[in-house]
Amino acid sequence: MNKLLCTLFACLLVVSVIKAQSVDDLLEPVTHTYALKNVTIVPKPGAMIKGGTIVIKDGLIHTVGKDVTIPANAKVLEADSMYVYAGFIDALSNIGIPQPKPDNNRERPRGETRANPPYEMAGIMPHAEAADMISTEDKDIEAFRKLGITAVQTAPYGGMLRGQTAVIILAGDKASDMILVEEKAMVGTFEDAGQVFPATIMGVMTKYRELFGQARQIMAHQAAYEVNPAMVRPESDEALESLAEVIEEEMMMLIVAPEIKDLYRAMTLERDMNVNLIMANVREGWRMVDQLKATGEPILVSTDLPKEIKEEKDEEAKDMDDEAKALMKRKKETYDNFVGQAATFAEAGIPFAFSTMGTKASDLRGNLKRMVDAGLPHEKALAALTTTPAEMLGVSNVLGTVEKGKIANLVISDKPYFEEGSNVRMVIADGHVFEFEAKKKKSGKKSAEEGGASPEAIAGKWSYTIEVPGQTTTGTMELTNNGTGIEGTISSDQMGTTKMKDAELDGSTLTFSMSVDIQGQSMNLDYSLDFSTDTFEGNVSVGSYGTFDISGTKIPE
Repeated sequence: MNKLLCTLFACLLVVSVIKAQSVDDLLEPVTHTYALKNVTIVPKPGAMIKGGTIVIKDGLIHTVGKDVTIPANAKVLEADSMYVYAGFIDALSNIGIPQPKPDNNRERPRGETRANPPYEMAGIMPHAEAADMISTEDKDIEAFRKLGITAVQTAPYGGMLRGQTAVIILAGDKASDMILVEEKAMVGTFEDAGQVFPATIMGVMTKYRELFGQARQIMAHQAAYEVNPAMVRPESDEALESLAEVIEEEMMMLIVAPEIKDLYRAMTLERDMNVNLIMANVREGWRMVDQLKATGEPILVSTDLPKEIKEEKDEEAKDMDDEAKALMKRKKETYDNFVGQAATFAEAGIPFAFSTMGTKASDLRGNLKRMVDAGLPHEKALAALTTTPAEMLGVSNVLGTVEKGKIANLVISDKPYFEEGSNVRMVIADGHVFEFEAKKKKSGKKSAEEGGASPEAIAGKWSYTIEVPGQTTTGTMELTNNGTGIEGTISSDQMGTTKMKDAELDGSTLTFSMSVDIQGQSMNLDYSLDFSTDTFEGNVSVGSYGTFDISGTKIPE
């Protein structure tokens, strides 16, 4: 089965996928003027225009309001009675940046190289620019755009000092078409270098202090040289000169700090290095609300949430001893704090935006809904996706609200975006229109008694089809009721069988994962399947390579 999946997803590792294009795809659109009429416009959080009209010309919002005259040459888009928001902004991600392949052939460093490695080997690349790495072929561009993300602050992958971000719009035929702002911010992490220095967290902290100290020395030498050119000319060091831009506050610095210990380390470095740090991809900020509020800086909140913890049923709780009950209670409280972090920040008055770094596209909307269900007001959630990141990134003059003169980045949904059952039906990015079909209504999280699928009902053999751009792959899946839930395997006649991991049936939705080895790299595949009587539909997520549709039919016994 591993070989089957290697074949299935090999196309994801190719730089591009050749797709058949119709004649219509090759033609320029008849008009660059569009109109949305009789829509509910949410121009900014807390505001609303019912029965409004938006006119778009040449990629910009031309008119917004009621009683708007639609130009004769405008194409009226089918959005009657839908809801229109400013395009969402992802405050920190890797969208648009291909994930580098691991170098399995690199020799183990020795001697001086281990103690004093080159910058790149040590993961120290502050001079690297995301703008130089953007690929229009990155699968996450389409996957996140379908959810309403139209602009992203994107960062290079890997290392302690990953380099400089760029703000991009998720539309364009060339990378240069996508770039809105180059060299926006520096990104640092607490990731060690493994086999070379800094190979420990203590080494990472030491290296940060050393690098910023050296950057200040170069700055002082350059200043002195400008006054007295007769002195020894300062040596050029691209990495340290890039850090000088942070010291001089010409560029902000983001520090990826998901855990509480990372936040404390970041605050220590902020003091020791005398630089201003923005806490990014934060997951445990709820543990130190007062300290984060005192910084006066916005927080980039992670949308990567832990797996949902369900309440124990009464009959199950009866069989648990006091210690097990206490442990379950602590786990549930911790889970609630993770999911409620954004609501806690909103209540405390801490400005925040969302970061999808490490979040699968297939999980994003569900995770946003969990935050809203945990008490995050809709207006605050919308602000974290629009106005707050626009202000933080310095692009509020062109993004973040639905106003005349701004870039035509819009999200159109058939119901209010955060309402149950809402579907994104259209996304407009830089004036480019992307339309989507409404998702079929799922059966919901129900027990077998309430109409959900039971392990007995879905047990059996199923054929499946996975749609990957450029090819279709088929196979079989066998599900077994083990008495407490579902277990199973995925097979093909040619390639053998692989066992499912962490299979869980929630109502009519079965989720499971499996690990495969693709060109020496271990990759996790996550499946989510929604069952009816004798068919299922769903998707399989392949890490940063995207999410693909899967469907199946039960094979009669």
